Amino acid sequence: MPAAGAPPLVEAHIAVKRHPRPDGTAAEVVRALDLRLGLGEFVCLIGPSGCGKTTTLRILTGLDRDFEGWVRPDPAGLAIGLVFQEPRLLPWRTVEENIRLTLPKAARRQDLAPLLAAFGLAAHGASYPHALSLGLARRVALARAVAGRPALLVLDEPFVSLDARAAAELRRHVRRAAEDSGAAVLMVTHDVREALALADRLVLLGEHPARVIGEMMPEAPREARTPDWVERQRASLAARYPMLQDT
Repeated sequence: MPAAGAPPLVEAHIAVKRHPRPDGTAAEVVRALDLRLGLGEFVCLIGPSGCGKTTTLRILTGLDRDFEGWVRPDPAGLAIGLVFQEPRLLPWRTVEENIRLTLPKAARRQDLAPLLAAFGLAAHGASYPHALSLGLARRVALARAVAGRPALLVLDEPFVSLDARAAAELRRHVRRAAEDSGAAVLMVTHDVREALALADRLVLLGEHPARVIGEMMPEAPREARTPDWVERQRASLAARYPMLQDT
């Protein structure tokens, strides 16, 4: 959680983002979306499938600059660790090489053994992506994102398709890595329970075009967020925002 009154690490105003249609017209994907993120803050973006969450992440990270509005500071000058919905590993590089390539040149010789061990990859450093299960590949993508101690860690549904035990373990590792480095985390998830267990703040997006329709800051400390507490909060949110009924 950022210190009270601290300036934001990143802030954005997306006035409008459009995607072209096959008929030559344009569809509004995002409109009037404002977002601020503080250093050390864990924020989850939640919204209906296809509402524009990934597009919003791409704008915030500088991967999509074709929009009306602004992002400050320019993402090009910000150390960002990014995990996509798919691991996106280089198939001709080993696990260790995939991680080292994201590090500054001066840091590429550092000992990766502690990081590999933390993410359950100690036995797979010399493996190539084709030899990994999807779960292991996701671990590599997460380890690669945190290896350089980024100021901002951006996660696009990083735990989807993992079994409950593996997802819980990786959540702990990501949380610990972010706390150790003081990084801000912005994560897209469809799982309201996951967001309630992890986040300092939940930002709820509405249907097309994506826009902020509500926010929630869980009052209970993270260690006190029991399954019963999470379920009560989820039910309360679903009552206020019917779009969350099935999440």
